[in-house]
Amino acid sequence: MIVYGIKNCDKVRAVIKQLKADGVNHQLHDFRVDGVDDSLVQAMLNDIEMKQLLNKRSTTWKQLAVQDQEAVNVSLLVAHPTLIKRPVIYTDGQYRIGL
Repeated sequence: MIVYGIKNCDKVRAVIKQLKADGVNHQLHDFRVDGVDDSLVQAMLNDIEMKQLLNKRSTTWKQLAVQDQEAVNVSLLVAHPTLIKRPVIYTDGQYRIGL
């Protein structure tokens, strides 16, 4: 199991704490440390709709120009990984948001 997110995110920390308590083998892919590329975002979008994957509560979203908000695409999520809702979990060959 891979947990995608940011290690300082409360939701990510809660999921990791729960996985450890349950004895589930996992690894953290920190967007800020490990990065995000087009292929990873596209793989997530194969399983999760863009409107579900997009974190409109983030400070980054609120600071985006209106034209960027209206034209959300893979490149925008790669450039600003905090726009990806957290945590994204990869298990059993599929991506989903949360546990």
